[in-house]
Amino acid sequence: MGAGNLPAITQEEALHILGFQPPFEDIRFGPFTGNTTLMRWFRQINDHFHVKGCSYVLYKPHGKNKTAGETASGALSKLTHGLKDESLAYIYHCQNHYFCPIGFEATPVKANKAYSRGPLTPQEVEYWILIGESSRKHPAIHCKKWADIVTDLNTQNPEYLDIRHLERGLQYRKTKKVGGNLHCIIAFQRLSWQRFGLWNFPFGTIRQESQPPTHAQGIAKSESEDNISKKQHGRLGRSFSTGFHQDSTWKKMSSIHERRNSGYHGYRDYEGND
Repeated sequence: MGAGNLPAITQEEALHILGFQPPFEDIRFGPFTGNTTLMRWFRQINDHFHVKGCSYVLYKPHGKNKTAGETASGALSKLTHGLKDESLAYIYHCQNHYFCPIGFEATPVKANKAYSRGPLTPQEVEYWILIGESSRKHPAIHCKKWADIVTDLNTQNPEYLDIRHLERGLQYRKTKKVGGNLHCIIAFQRLSWQRFGLWNFPFGTIRQESQPPTHAQGIAKSESEDNISKKQHGRLGRSFSTGFHQDSTWKKMSSIHERRNSGYHGYRDYEGND
């Protein structure tokens, strides 16, 4: 059976595959969930279904595993192209939360360009990113300026910007840490055998590691980036698995109703409310 014929799975099925046991709403994912955790879980689900895929950090200007040399305009170009590609999906790590970019809009800066027949240059438009939300406390879809997302990703401790509460402006964490930022955009991609070659991946480091033990309910160890060993960090750049199933339904692994009405505790990378 081809990967495109696999049915979408629910979040509950995914949690079972990853080794979690109900009641899921009692699990506090915050203490042990980080960017590398998501990439490892992605690989585990791929391996479970015997499909091929990879994950990598698309844009992270600061902190550990930063995408050195990547610019905001370069990241935007990759993101907007990827959002039109059925083989790619994204997760945006923002303040105390993960959610998924699902589309974009390029709005002409000048009104007389709105009905222009020809293509507009990037300098003539302002980009807005549509982001799917899983929290019941927020609208189902956010629409955020790319410029604000770039500001979020470029702030460094103790300063931060909460992209879901822009009205609060720049804020300051109560932390002794100075510099760095966990926030980033992570890409998840389906691969075919024809595309599965090192020559297809010009940047990032390949992470080849033995399959870690599945998580059990009640894990307390933090796997935020600050708690991962230097050896593990060296393998973060690009994570390969035997595969990855994704078609248009993959981005709908569970319906909006299922996601927004679940009782799961939100992710926490810093103390604060969802």
